[in-house]
Amino acid sequence: MDHSHDHAPISGPWAGGWAIALLAGLFAAALARVIGQVDVTPAALVGAVVFGVYGVLLGSGGVELTVSEGHGDGHDHGHH
Repeated sequence: MDHSHDHAPISGPWAGGWAIALLAGLFAAALARVIGQVDVTPAALVGAVVFGVYGVLLGSGGVELTVSEGHGDGHDHGHH
C-alpha cells in the first residue's frame, strides 16, 4: 500500500489552530447576536470564550493532529 500522501503528525502548537479559533469565535458571536438577539457586549463575551477554548485546544497543541496508519481501511475512493 502506498501511503505517500500521509501527513506527518503535528507535535506542539499548530499555527492554523489560532485562525480556526478566531473564525469559531466570530461565528459564535454572530450567532449569539442573531439567534439570541443580545447586545454587542454579551455576544463579544460569547465569542471571546469560544475563541479561548478553541485557541487552547487547537493553537496551543491541546489536540493531537495525526492521521492514523489504518485511515484508509473501510473507505473506498480508489487511491489504493
